Amino acid sequence: MLIAVAKAPNGLGARELSKQFNLTLPTTYHVANTLALEGILSKDSAKKYRLGPGAAAIAHRVDADNQTPCHFSAALHELARLTGETAYLSGWHNNQIRVLESVEGAHAVSVADLSKGYANHLHARASGKVLLAFAQPDFRAKTLEDLELPRLTERTITSKSAFERELALVRARGVGYDHQEFSAGVDCIAAPIWINGVVVAALTVSSPSSRFADTETELLAVLKRAAARAGAIA
Repeated sequence: MLIAVAKAPNGLGARELSKQFNLTLPTTYHVANTLALEGILSKDSAKKYRLGPGAAAIAHRVDADNQTPCHFSAALHELARLTGETAYLSGWHNNQIRVLESVEGAHAVSVADLSKGYANHLHARASGKVLLAFAQPDFRAKTLEDLELPRLTERTITSKSAFERELALVRARGVGYDHQEFSAGVDCIAAPIWINGVVVAALTVSSPSSRFADTETELLAVLKRAAARAGAIA
């Protein structure tokens, strides 16, 4: 219910929640009002439930812990093993898209600067595109408003309108690409990890551009399976 409310830009009424979760109206009121009393939800003048200030305590605790779930880490290691390439796990932390963990494959190429904790230049990173593309529309708009798009390579997207079109393309095809936009000579693909209809993280695999053209189809298939397993295990 909390996730459903969080995903609704204008909040959700009791009848909407009742229908969505197949609950009786009295039960829905009981659950929602209990959460409201705890400050985790709030009710506006239109009698719509929204996230309340208490929900920030949950988000803060997640950010403070910043621990990689073991099933995400397992999927990441399996991705690196099966592809032989460097793999990354990225997620939101303190309103930034950070690299949470990275693993090198047998014949991997490391992307300069993309170590644990890296959070810059999301416009040029496949994971940044994925996580921003599937973020809530109002949050995405605010992030884009403040976003700087410096040119890192000849292929880096530096126009906000072009970047918005790129994000729409990511949503349409379900994965994000970095074709030598962050680092010359390196291509990356990122796939979202979905849990309960929300993208919570992204797995990325990187490859030398000279090898990428021949292995893209295989990399994409392995990447999608790894992301699907990570979400299913959760």
